[in-house]
Amino acid sequence: MILVVGGLGAGKRDFVSQVLGYGEADMACAALDHRPVLLDLHELIRTEGGFREEWLAPLLAKDIVVCCEVGCGVVPLSAVERAWREAVGRTCTRLAAEAEVVVRIVCGLPQVLKG
Repeated sequence: MILVVGGLGAGKRDFVSQVLGYGEADMACAALDHRPVLLDLHELIRTEGGFREEWLAPLLAKDIVVCCEVGCGVVPLSAVERAWREAVGRTCTRLAAEAEVVVRIVCGLPQVLKG
């Protein structure tokens, strides 16, 4: 699995399509299904109220998992928002440990962190 992370609007989706060659039909937005690319892991965690352990194997079986970096910047006042950011960060840490490749996108430029 390739884990692609980066800020909002950093070019993650373009990287997946233009560099890695996946089309729109290959991408699922915040939904675990049969498609090889999961976009917006952070939104899946938000809508489901946290990470679910049973997601780990299906996520690792994906070709690509894409997630926004949400832990930078001002710490939210809301405990719910802080918990969500914590869950996203811990999930990405677990996925990165198991991923074959980890790429961080900054200003449209890929930085290979692992693999």
